[in-house]
Amino acid sequence: MIIDTNIVARKIEYKDPVEEEWEKFQKEIKEETTTSAEIIAGEQEEATAERQIDEIDEQIRNWSRVLDLELKKEETKKKIQDIEMLDDNSENDSDNETDIDEFLDWRAKKSYV
Repeated sequence: MIIDTNIVARKIEYKDPVEEEWEKFQKEIKEETTTSAEIIAGEQEEATAERQIDEIDEQIRNWSRVLDLELKKEETKKKIQDIEMLDDNSENDSDNETDIDEFLDWRAKKSYV
Protein backbone atom coordinates (compact mmCIF):
# COMPACT_ATOMS: atom_id res chain seq x y z
CA MET A 1 0.00 0.00 0.00
CA ILE A 2 2.90 2.30 0.21
CA ILE A 3 2.78 2.63 -3.53
CA ASP A 4 -0.82 3.76 -3.41
CA THR A 5 -0.07 6.47 -0.86
CA ASN A 6 2.88 7.69 -2.91
CA ILE A 7 0.71 7.96 -5.99
CA VAL A 8 -1.95 9.90 -4.21
CA ALA A 9 0.44 12.03 -2.18
CA ARG A 10 2.52 13.20 -5.13
CA LYS A 11 -0.27 13.00 -7.71
CA ILE A 12 2.18 11.19 -9.98
CA GLU A 13 1.22 8.05 -11.81
CA TYR A 14 3.38 5.09 -10.94
CA LYS A 15 5.06 3.38 -13.86
CA ASP A 16 6.70 0.05 -13.65
CA PRO A 17 10.37 0.37 -14.81
CA VAL A 18 10.03 -2.84 -16.81
CA GLU A 19 6.92 -1.47 -18.53
CA GLU A 20 8.73 1.81 -19.28
CA GLU A 21 11.67 -0.10 -20.74
CA TRP A 22 9.26 -2.21 -22.87
CA GLU A 23 7.52 0.90 -24.23
CA LYS A 24 10.89 2.51 -24.97
CA PHE A 25 11.99 -0.67 -26.77
CA GLN A 26 8.78 -0.79 -28.82
CA LYS A 27 9.18 2.89 -29.77
CA GLU A 28 12.76 2.32 -30.97
CA ILE A 29 11.71 -0.79 -32.92
CA LYS A 30 8.89 1.19 -34.58
CA GLU A 31 11.35 3.97 -35.56
CA GLU A 32 13.83 1.44 -36.97
CA THR A 33 11.06 -0.34 -38.85
CA THR A 34 10.00 2.96 -40.40
CA THR A 35 13.60 3.77 -41.34
CA SER A 36 14.06 0.31 -42.80
CA ALA A 37 10.84 0.60 -44.84
CA GLU A 38 12.01 3.96 -46.23
CA ILE A 39 15.38 2.48 -47.22
CA ILE A 40 13.71 -0.51 -48.89
CA ALA A 41 11.27 1.78 -50.73
CA GLY A 42 14.18 3.90 -51.98
CA GLU A 43 16.06 0.83 -53.17
CA GLN A 44 12.96 -0.48 -54.92
CA GLU A 45 12.47 2.86 -56.69
CA GLU A 46 16.10 2.82 -57.77
CA ALA A 47 15.83 -0.75 -59.04
CA THR A 48 12.61 0.10 -60.88
CA ALA A 49 14.25 3.15 -62.47
CA GLU A 50 17.27 1.08 -63.58
CA ARG A 51 15.00 -1.61 -65.04
CA GLN A 52 12.99 1.00 -66.92
CA ILE A 53 16.20 2.54 -68.28
CA ASP A 54 17.33 -0.89 -69.46
CA GLU A 55 13.95 -1.48 -71.14
CA ILE A 56 14.10 1.93 -72.83
CA ASP A 57 17.63 1.20 -74.08
CA GLU A 58 16.43 -2.12 -75.49
CA GLN A 59 13.50 -0.39 -77.22
CA ILE A 60 15.88 2.18 -78.72
CA ARG A 61 18.11 -0.62 -80.04
CA ASN A 62 15.08 -2.40 -81.51
CA TRP A 63 13.82 0.77 -83.19
CA SER A 64 17.28 1.36 -84.58
CA ARG A 65 17.20 -2.12 -86.09
CA VAL A 66 13.73 -1.45 -87.54
CA LEU A 67 14.95 1.79 -89.11
CA ASP A 68 18.01 0.02 -90.55
CA LEU A 69 15.77 -2.65 -92.04
CA GLU A 70 13.47 0.02 -93.49
CA LEU A 71 16.47 1.70 -95.13
CA LYS A 72 17.63 -1.63 -96.56
CA LYS A 73 14.11 -2.27 -97.83
CA GLU A 74 14.06 1.10 -99.60
CA GLU A 75 17.52 0.49 -101.07
CA THR A 76 16.43 -2.93 -102.32
CA LYS A 77 13.27 -1.47 -103.88
CA LYS A 78 15.37 1.18 -105.61
CA LYS A 79 17.83 -1.44 -106.90
CA ILE A 80 14.96 -3.56 -108.22
CA GLN A 81 13.46 -0.55 -109.98
CA ASP A 82 16.86 0.31 -111.48
CA ILE A 83 17.29 -3.27 -112.69
CA GLU A 84 13.81 -3.29 -114.19
CA MET A 85 14.52 -0.01 -115.98
CA LEU A 86 17.79 -1.42 -117.28
CA ASP A 87 15.98 -4.53 -118.48
CA ASP A 88 13.41 -2.38 -120.27
CA ASN A 89 16.20 -0.33 -121.84
CA SER A 90 18.18 -3.42 -122.79
CA GLU A 91 15.14 -4.92 -124.51
CA ASN A 92 14.81 -1.75 -126.58
CA ASP A 93 18.57 -1.77 -127.20
CA SER A 94 18.51 -5.37 -128.34
CA ASP A 95 15.71 -4.53 -130.79
CA ASN A 96 17.77 -1.62 -132.07
CA GLU A 97 20.85 -3.82 -132.30
CA THR A 98 19.04 -6.38 -134.47
CA ASP A 99 17.84 -3.59 -136.74
CA ILE A 100 21.36 -2.19 -137.00
CA ASP A 101 22.79 -5.65 -137.58
CA GLU A 102 20.45 -6.10 -140.53
CA PHE A 103 21.75 -2.91 -142.11
CA LEU A 104 25.36 -3.73 -141.37
CA ASP A 105 25.22 -7.28 -142.73
CA TRP A 106 26.98 -6.83 -146.10
CA ARG A 107 26.24 -10.36 -147.16
CA ALA A 108 22.51 -9.89 -147.07
CA LYS A 109 20.99 -9.55 -150.50
CA LYS A 110 18.31 -7.19 -149.38
CA SER A 111 17.75 -3.75 -150.69
CA TYR A 112 17.11 -1.09 -148.08
CA VAL A 113 15.01 1.87 -149.03
